Amino acid sequence: MYNGIGLQTARGSGTNGHVQTNKFFIQPRTGGPPPKAHSHDDGAAGMRKPNKEILEHDRRRQVELRLVELRDTLEELGYTEGEIEERVEEARKEAELQTAAPRPVEGFTSTQSHHVAARKEKKLETLRAALGLDAEVGQKKSSQVDNDPESGELVPAKDGF
Repeated sequence: MYNGIGLQTARGSGTNGHVQTNKFFIQPRTGGPPPKAHSHDDGAAGMRKPNKEILEHDRRRQVELRLVELRDTLEELGYTEGEIEERVEEARKEAELQTAAPRPVEGFTSTQSHHVAARKEKKLETLRAALGLDAEVGQKKSSQVDNDPESGELVPAKDGF
């Protein structure tokens, strides 16, 4: 036994009394920065905005993927290189026009966070427009809500009822 750790004596324990440290024990951290709380300035409860550059890159990547597939099919059909280039350029112009227009997002499942955030942002905008709310309404400070009876809180009646 050393520093109060281990057996008093190894007799009768069926072991040799050797003490090993637990390498997988993780001590809880006491210091460090406090956990990040949502601030009132975040708007939609800390939701991250979609990165427009990433969305644009994905859109262009999808267009180029379709063009490469078109090129492969045209090569298999036996078109000449000039005809292939001409048809690919026509398809590129059409695809750019089609993807530049906003597409309906219903029925579209995506695992990419930027696409999900863009859909959520659009959904919140339509909800705000339907309810007639401004973007700043959700960002009221708690001090304003406490003093504002219009915010939906119950205010005791002065008549005693």
